[in-house]
Amino acid sequence: MQAPVLTDQHIAESLSRAYVRAIAGRAGLNLAIREYDYGVDGSFDEVVVRQSRRVESGFSLSFQLKASTQWQLDDSQVVYDLEVKTYNDLILRRSMRAATPCILILLALPTNADRWLICEETQLRLQGTCYWEYLSGSLSENRQSVRIRIPRSQRLTPESLLTLIENVKTGEW
Repeated sequence: MQAPVLTDQHIAESLSRAYVRAIAGRAGLNLAIREYDYGVDGSFDEVVVRQSRRVESGFSLSFQLKASTQWQLDDSQVVYDLEVKTYNDLILRRSMRAATPCILILLALPTNADRWLICEETQLRLQGTCYWEYLSGSLSENRQSVRIRIPRSQRLTPESLLTLIENVKTGEW
């Protein structure tokens, strides 16, 4: 295959959007990707049927999307060094009582870029998994990054995404 013209980082970002789009579609949620990134990359919006029409319910979950090969697994967690500015943005957002919740979604990709996407006649496979975290805690004074630990059980799947939307609807978040 010819060497890609896009940077590996841009390819990884593109694949992370494709992953999120597939999960949202399968979950039956509307997906909005922001045109400009001001700390939020997009949102998932619940769709309901009202008077024989499908409309957005008003319940929404925002997300910041990251894709990386620089992560590790331990027995129960995904370990990732998140940029401190992103960490602090998400912590501040959570502290605002009436704000739409905003989760971090990390696409943990294999180190070998040739393994990121496998195209076969019968299937298209995106190698890697998205994990989500609703960060909490104190602002960091670190200069570059904050090490976060995401439970491996927090994989982004259609089912887990619907549970997250339910958390928004019930006011748990």
